[in-house]
Amino acid sequence: MLFSSKDFQCGEEILTIAAMCSVQDIFIIPDGAPGALAELERRKFTAEEGDHLTLLNAYNAFTRYGRSSSWCKTHALSFRGLSRAVSIRAQLKKYMQRFNLPLESCQGDAKRLRRCLVSGYWRNGARWVGDGTYRSVRGNRTLYVHPTSVLFTRKPRSGWVVFHEMEETKKTQIRIITEMEPDWLLDHGHRYESNKVTGSAIAVG
Repeated sequence: MLFSSKDFQCGEEILTIAAMCSVQDIFIIPDGAPGALAELERRKFTAEEGDHLTLLNAYNAFTRYGRSSSWCKTHALSFRGLSRAVSIRAQLKKYMQRFNLPLESCQGDAKRLRRCLVSGYWRNGARWVGDGTYRSVRGNRTLYVHPTSVLFTRKPRSGWVVFHEMEETKKTQIRIITEMEPDWLLDHGHRYESNKVTGSAIAVG
C-alpha cells in the first residue's frame, strides 16, 4: 500500500492511515450514557466511506490541535494510542524516504485514497449479502462487521468493502473497513463472476 501510494499521489495520507492501523482502540467508547456521548464525539471524525478515512480524520485533528491530552479526553480519543501513531508514522516516513517514495498529498480526494487502499487490501475484499453479513472474495467465508466500525449499522453504498484484519471469536469479524467499487478489484489481478441467480459476485482468482 505504501508503494502504491506513488501511483495515486497520496503518500502523506496513506502514511498516516498505515500508522493508525497499527494502533488499537483509538476511540474510547465506554458502556452506558458516557458511551453515547463518546459516540457523538466520534461522529465528528466519521467519514462516510469507512474506518480508514475516519482514522485519518482523527489523526489530522489530533496534530492540528497540538497533540493535546486534554483535547483527546474531550473528544473520546486515546492520547496514548494517537501518540504511538505519531511515532510509528515517523518510522514509516523514514522507510518511504529510503525507497524514494514521494510524500504527496491527495488533497482530500477520497476516491484516490480508497483506490490505493484496494491496491493493498484487494485480497481482503468482501461483499454485502442480504442478511447483514459479508462474504469474503477469497474463500466465500461469512464475515461480520466488528461493532467498533462506522459501517457496523449500515450497508455500504456499493455493496463492497475492503478490511484491514479479521478477528476470530465465536464468529469471524472484520475490523477497519472501507467501501470500494467492485471493478477496482480488476485493477489488481482479481477476477470475479456474476452469479445470475443471487446477483452477487464470486471471486475466482
